[in-house]
Amino acid sequence: MKKLLLFLAAASLLACKPQNAPEEPKKPIGKLDPNATITIRPAKGVQIRKQSFGVQTRSKATGLTALEVVQQATSIHYQSHYADNRYHEELVSLRRGFREDMKDFTTPALKMLSLDVITYDGKYFRDLTYSKNVYIVKVTDGHKVDTIACIPDEVINAARPLIEAAYNDSNYTEVYRLFDEAFTFRPL
Repeated sequence: MKKLLLFLAAASLLACKPQNAPEEPKKPIGKLDPNATITIRPAKGVQIRKQSFGVQTRSKATGLTALEVVQQATSIHYQSHYADNRYHEELVSLRRGFREDMKDFTTPALKMLSLDVITYDGKYFRDLTYSKNVYIVKVTDGHKVDTIACIPDEVINAARPLIEAAYNDSNYTEVYRLFDEAFTFRPL
């Protein structure tokens, strides 16, 4: 009986984890992909292309089609309390350009580099996910800026906690899925 009690006591001591032992780091789900992109798709209900039933008409109330936004977009302008991942009391104006290879004319959609949220070394970058007043613009003749679409603040605010939760869980697969689905624009 003594041997059994001694064995059970030893087994329970070995099974206990020391209180000061560090937690094992979570194994990442998926891996960092610095070549991934953030896809900005048209919101539900946005007309994708002009209708081609003979005469092509469009009311002024509907604005540009999603394809026209993608074709005309030259950059995205936004404000954030974060710039270069540092917090600022005052809102800072930021912008990113769209090269032709960042435009998907088939879907249609605009692309941003995933590095605008997760850097090469895996650091979370808050500039975009904490932004507001996000506008897609076209720059024409001599620096004239025309606002052609927006990403509503509620879209950014809804995406942020989901992206942060997936990032904090090291679930890069989910982060990149959100990058592909969470951001939508509305033509103006």
